[in-house]
Amino acid sequence: MYAGRPVRTGRVVLVAGVLLALSAVGFGVTALVRAGDPGRSPLHRAVEAYLHTVGTGGTAPTAACASAADPAAELRRRGARFGHRIVSSTEGGGQATVNVDLTPEPGPGAAVAYSLDLVRTGGVWQVCSASPGHVEIDPFD
Repeated sequence: MYAGRPVRTGRVVLVAGVLLALSAVGFGVTALVRAGDPGRSPLHRAVEAYLHTVGTGGTAPTAACASAADPAAELRRRGARFGHRIVSSTEGGGQATVNVDLTPEPGPGAAVAYSLDLVRTGGVWQVCSASPGHVEIDPFD
């Protein structure tokens, strides 16, 4: 410091504070977008692909699960064609549960809640079963 000259640290601190706040807001928004983007998750990508295939009338891939019921047939019980939205999911140890809402297509109609159970075999997520309703998923798991 120079004797007799005022030190202008206030402006520097203010500018640094504003830059820090802006970067924190930017980081927070980026983190929220990434956390809510199902396209970044292999699990969600597999569910999206499966539901798109089944919901547009395509043949669902056969899973290597020990399930007697056909999940695609269960999903089509309410209509041959449907749209979908992933609501929530949880995964661990090669198993996952994904809550989805199915919407009838074409036309208006109420969304129908379903829960899908999946297993990961050879690094690939496969739908093993579909059940009406959502399961409770703890967001802190």
